[in-house]
Amino acid sequence: MNSSSLFLAAEDSSSSAVFNALYGFFSSPFFIFVAGLVLLGLFFWYLASDKDKVKRNIGTFFILGISTFSIASLLTNSIRYGIDIKGGTSFTLRVVPNIIDGMEQPIDMDKACTAIQERLDASGTNEVSVMAQGKDKILIQVPVTEDAEVDALRDNVTRIAKLELLKVHPNSDVILSDVDPETRRPRAVPTGFRVMKHVFEDDQGKKHESDLVIERRSNAQSQEVYITGKDIASANPDYQNKGHVNVSLSTSGAYKMKKLTSSMQLGRDRLAVVLDDKVVSAPVVQNTLYKEFSISGLDGKGEAENLSKILSNPLTNKLEVLGEQKVSASLGLSALEQGEMSGIIGLLFVFAFVYVYYRFAGIVAMMGLAINAIVLLGIMSLFGFVLTLPGIAGIVLTLGIAVDANVLIYERMREEREQGRSFGTALRNSFEKAFSAIFDSNITSLLTALILFWLASGSIKGFAVTTSVGVLTSMIGALIVTRVLFYWADRFGVMKDAKFLNLFKNLKTVDFMGKARIVTISTISVLVLCAGYAAYKGEGCLGIDFTGGSSLSYNIPLGKEDLLKYQDVDAAVSQLRGSLSKAATVQEFTNPAKSNTIQIRCANEQDAKLVEDYLKKNVSGVKAFYAETDAPKDADSLEPPSRETVSALLGETFFNTAIWALAAGMFGIMMYLALRYEWSFAIGALVSTLHDIVAVILLVIVFGMELNIIHISAFLTIAGYSINDTIIIYDRIRERLRVAPEDEPIKDIMNEAINSTLSRTLLTSLCTLAVIACLFFFGGPAMRDFSATMMIGVIVGTYSSIFIASPVVLACSKKHNLRKEVQAAHVATVPSSSADE
Repeated sequence: MNSSSLFLAAEDSSSSAVFNALYGFFSSPFFIFVAGLVLLGLFFWYLASDKDKVKRNIGTFFILGISTFSIASLLTNSIRYGIDIKGGTSFTLRVVPNIIDGMEQPIDMDKACTAIQERLDASGTNEVSVMAQGKDKILIQVPVTEDAEVDALRDNVTRIAKLELLKVHPNSDVILSDVDPETRRPRAVPTGFRVMKHVFEDDQGKKHESDLVIERRSNAQSQEVYITGKDIASANPDYQNKGHVNVSLSTSGAYKMKKLTSSMQLGRDRLAVVLDDKVVSAPVVQNTLYKEFSISGLDGKGEAENLSKILSNPLTNKLEVLGEQKVSASLGLSALEQGEMSGIIGLLFVFAFVYVYYRFAGIVAMMGLAINAIVLLGIMSLFGFVLTLPGIAGIVLTLGIAVDANVLIYERMREEREQGRSFGTALRNSFEKAFSAIFDSNITSLLTALILFWLASGSIKGFAVTTSVGVLTSMIGALIVTRVLFYWADRFGVMKDAKFLNLFKNLKTVDFMGKARIVTISTISVLVLCAGYAAYKGEGCLGIDFTGGSSLSYNIPLGKEDLLKYQDVDAAVSQLRGSLSKAATVQEFTNPAKSNTIQIRCANEQDAKLVEDYLKKNVSGVKAFYAETDAPKDADSLEPPSRETVSALLGETFFNTAIWALAAGMFGIMMYLALRYEWSFAIGALVSTLHDIVAVILLVIVFGMELNIIHISAFLTIAGYSINDTIIIYDRIRERLRVAPEDEPIKDIMNEAINSTLSRTLLTSLCTLAVIACLFFFGGPAMRDFSATMMIGVIVGTYSSIFIASPVVLACSKKHNLRKEVQAAHVATVPSSSADE
């Protein structure tokens, strides 16, 4: 190696060291914690300040800080992709039946699948798929491909985590010191005790093993002090003490713990925490324990978190790994490219629209949306949220809906300028008047998301998390970023006035309230007809994600991968879409050491047979799997495809928790709106949102789509969109009620409020529909059902905000004096007019 190459190697090494040091610092919990505190402090300082100059300066530092933090997170953590985009790993597990008294016990497959799902995806953000296959097999798919992660995941899944709490003999050291030199075993272990391995770390972090004399299980059982994993109520990692897990016992477990420790000599006797027949810790008992205790000595990376999940979701049966394969991206590379392209086209349309309609203010809105997107992706990368193709569509849609806040502010600004106020005053007043509507609409979405996360499971939890992040970043973009940019534009004289188009200026005032009765009758009639059609179709409305079905698998040996291509099978199955009772899905599994497998999931045996026959006739490589020969078969011989029954991805438990979570979310929204707007508004919002969810579900069925897992997030997004739209109108009605003369009918006040917000409603709906239309036309088959459902939802949500939500409030107001209630609840506030420039 010459001198120059030595210099380059040294330089590369130095650069690598610097990069690793920076990477370690920016990804450390300490940096994240401190940066989070600083940003939170700036955020609240911004909200608390009444002075324009302070808001401008603090807001600027906040924007720069959170943007830098988000970009650093993206560079150090990157984005995790789901199986539909990147592929992952698949495990086939066998559930081993328990043998009691020589009799094989029945296997509870639902319980086993639920325990595994919660172990791997307690937060619902990891996009884990768990399906029962046959009577004793479980198929798991996870978006993980790195060997180290796969090994850890395999251990996490199959580990039973048999926990026992047993007494350590008080003279353990003395007993172990008296060793027979020939057998190297203790000479005299007391009856009822046994010798077990104790694994621990010293102060330098080195692992050690020693022996302890531990009470036998049978002895503890006879004394009713045998505590096991079945006695655990909950287990959570202790984030203040590294390597510790805090455990809460059930009532029976707490009774046994109290009985056990009350007989021990405090400050001397020890209690062994035994996990899978190894002592992980043996602390001295300092107090009589009851319901709470801690497990220590879990110092490996993620060990405390994994053990918490395992203890909280114990397996009652042993699991055996029958196979492990790499999984192809379920939607393929073309679907990802189509999704990205449709998203870019949609966002370009939004940017073009806001620029043409709002001129310079449109550029400010675009910058706010760009920072919104950076922060959203940065937070997703920071917390390791998995991004799927529907997730990409959801982000694009979130940004499209985020335009609504800007539209709301700009429409207020237009009104202020039309009343002759200066640009600075109009700017300040528009943000202050729009704040309550933006805040209330986003808080209700956030409240629903938090309730869904608390009560629901699986993919609904994941939706709740991403919705929460989207709500927060949208509020930051609309209320802070755009306002600060306007402040600076005004400060440097870049923007002296706000000139907007006004396509709805000459729009005739419509008597919406006068048409309420006709609209109600027609709406109920349409819903009844749609419900009748859905009842007629029955289970035919549901896709295989909900019903399960039958799988058809072709195993391709090594060296013959070119015989049958995933793309050919997928294209052939797509041709059968109209002939099958339900749409089928195709996936490819690869095992570098064994074989590849192409699996087709169908609704039933009849569909599987139809697919098999069609592939035989139309895909040349498939015919080789049915070649009949009398020659002996070797390892490379092609076997006919195997068929197995597969369970639904979304079972009864999922339905129950989803319904309860959604009901709780609706109740939470009612309570919030009742406190902020009075009960009439809360009832109107509830009725209109329930109408939207039911109407969209029924219309999806009427238009011939099957309800699958991809529709779940669409329905939940629609509920949030509907609430958002409704609250904007409610905020204007409440504003008018506060100042309206006593003799002005409430009906006229509501008509005026709806008409004054109609331009915002139509602009937002058209803008959102344009984004979704791009997903529908350019997003490929993978996005078609999702985007079609969203288009229906936006139209229905806009309709209900105008024709259902407000008429329900009007009907309720006839029972009491709504005007007086609103005016009594209103506390007059004087907007700040300080501009200390």
